[in-house]
Amino acid sequence: MAEPSRDELWRGVEYTVRNVLLPSITDDWARVAAIQLIGLARYAATRPDDLTPVRAAELAAALDGLATNPIVAELWPGDDRGVAVVMKAISDALSAAIGRTDEAADEIRSVLRPIVVRHLDDDLAVTQPMLPYFRGQLPDA
Repeated sequence: MAEPSRDELWRGVEYTVRNVLLPSITDDWARVAAIQLIGLARYAATRPDDLTPVRAAELAAALDGLATNPIVAELWPGDDRGVAVVMKAISDALSAAIGRTDEAADEIRSVLRPIVVRHLDDDLAVTQPMLPYFRGQLPDA
């Protein structure tokens, strides 16, 4: 017999909480917690692979493209492409551009901000279906 996949295990957790535990729970807060667990299990079973390394590489390439930008030049060493280093450089560059009206700040906003916003929008599209669960609602009930 083959081992169940990660998705099958999480679907089993969702089924058990939804169909075995939830009908027996009368306490309102315990029901909300159970519904939240159902949402978490559903998300865990359906979530896509972690895109952080791919996104960090895309952001590092964007920073490389801005190497002559004086703000980026101060903040981006370019030799360490670890996720934490890339994310800090992106955060620092965008923060440094706030309130500035010069060409360097405009370039940062026009190049980096759209990439970061797209990544956030993609994450929101994946996690948005969890919102009803975290409000204690079963959206398909």
